[in-house]
Amino acid sequence: MKRLLLLLASAFLAVSIAQADTTTPAVESAIAVDQNTKPTDTFPATVPQLYAFFKSTGTHKGDTFRIAWIAEDVGSAAPKETKIDESTITADSDDFYGAGSLTKPTAGWPVGTYRVEIYLGDNLVSTSKFTIEAAQ
Repeated sequence: MKRLLLLLASAFLAVSIAQADTTTPAVESAIAVDQNTKPTDTFPATVPQLYAFFKSTGTHKGDTFRIAWIAEDVGSAAPKETKIDESTITADSDDFYGAGSLTKPTAGWPVGTYRVEIYLGDNLVSTSKFTIEAAQ
């Protein structure tokens, strides 16, 4: 009987560990002008810099995140779906919090629609869309 209970306990522990290892990571992202400003999805063309902030759960130290800035539609300033910039960050802890930034181009932000894509390894895990509006 003791042997059967030990076998069942071992099986339960193995299943619990296997389930813990298959937890699907989640990543939430947002765009803001700095870490002290509320995230939004609309910015004036005069904004000097934008930040893509993200928080992950179910990720591990050493995981690689990639942040890609895409100009979806900025009229004649660039072809649709142009990748503007990309950076890579390696997590220094589990459930990593990170950020990437993009500085206003010398000629100013083209008015239009943009998005930031966050990848965990090669998998797209979060997208944040935003708009640059003409300065008022």
